[in-house]
Amino acid sequence: MHRIVYCSRCTLQGNESEIGLGLIDILDSARRNNPHAGITGALLFNVDSFAQVLEGPEPSVRRALATIQKDPRHSDLIVTADHPVSKRAFARWSMAFAGSNRADELPIARAAIQDVFDGTEGAGEKLFALLQELIVSEGHRFFL
Repeated sequence: MHRIVYCSRCTLQGNESEIGLGLIDILDSARRNNPHAGITGALLFNVDSFAQVLEGPEPSVRRALATIQKDPRHSDLIVTADHPVSKRAFARWSMAFAGSNRADELPIARAAIQDVFDGTEGAGEKLFALLQELIVSEGHRFFL
């Protein structure tokens, strides 16, 4: 089992509704393709950035990351974790989602993602812990 965690800038353009449709497209694609590849994970979106956890067989996870790196909806991708794991943290979800395209929602997520882009020590681990808290522990889901 392998885990990759990354952050990227969101390049989706348009009003809130158009960006929401773009996010729905990303989630639909992940939820359709990930079960076939044995991938589970979580996506966090906050206004202009993504954070994502991908878990599964290493070749599948690496292929998914390579596809994301070529996706024009992402830029400035930074991998914060890339290592084997003994078990999945997001085993119940082909792709869980937490987030909002409103700047006043989830300020802690915005700060955690910015810390990764700023190169703050330990930011990747804090971001992963936040994703676990939002999705696994609290079961929060935010919608556009």
